[in-house]
This record gives sequence, C-alpha cells and structure tokens, in this order.
Amino acid sequence: MLVLSNNPQVWDSCQVNYERIEGTPREVLYRALDLVGSGEYSLFAHPVAGNERLLRNPYRTVVLTQTPPARRRIPQDRQTAFINRALDKVEDIEYGEIPAGTHADYATVDFELFKTTMNSAENGERQELLSLRQQKFKTW
Repeated sequence: MLVLSNNPQVWDSCQVNYERIEGTPREVLYRALDLVGSGEYSLFAHPVAGNERLLRNPYRTVVLTQTPPARRRIPQDRQTAFINRALDKVEDIEYGEIPAGTHADYATVDFELFKTTMNSAENGERQELLSLRQQKFKTW
C-alpha cells in the first residue's frame, strides 16, 4: 500500500508507506496519475472521497495498492479516467483563497476520510468501496 498526501495529519499518523506531497490536491492527483498510469499501482479507493463540495478541500489523500494486473477488478485505463475526471474538477479551484482559519478543519476532514479508507482495508471492504465510488463517477 502507498499513501499519497499533502496532509500533515496523515503524515504524522500513517503506518504504511507514504509520500509527502508538497502542494495542492492537484499535485497529489498528478502523482497518483503517474503511479497508476505506470501500471505499478492501482487505486485502492476512489480519488475523490466524500462529496463534490469537498473538492475545495486543500488537503487530499489518495491510497494506492500494488495489485498485479491480472488481479485488478477495474482496468488501468478506467482508474486513470477516474483520476483525470477528478483533475478536471479541481483544475480551476484556487486553493489559496480558502480562509486561513479553516485549514485545520479541512485537514481533519481529509484525515477522517483517510482513516475510513484504512479501516475498510483492514475489514476487507475494498471491492465494495470501489464499486460505490464507481457508481458515483458514472453520474459525472
């Protein structure tokens, strides 16, 4: 498992391999796109957790897994399409405009979503998470 995050709360608590991404959610998503596009990693959960309003969250955490191509339930091209759609949604967001007093709240929201994803991993609910997120993206 590999966690990509620009959230210090995630960095401080992560007990699996992680990469610190300095920058906005765009940089996190571009890194995820590179890794998934290389074929070395797969999305463990959808790259847009929560609802569309949370796209304005200046913190983003994406969880990847090293799944052999033969065992992937979702083809690589669909996974990269998920990330590209997320990137399309966040491209025009100005993350610097978020009021300074709300950054800790946003970090906590992203951290809680991350913990939910990791708890699901521990409980073996991976397929259910991806399936639900897949259905959400069909409406995009």
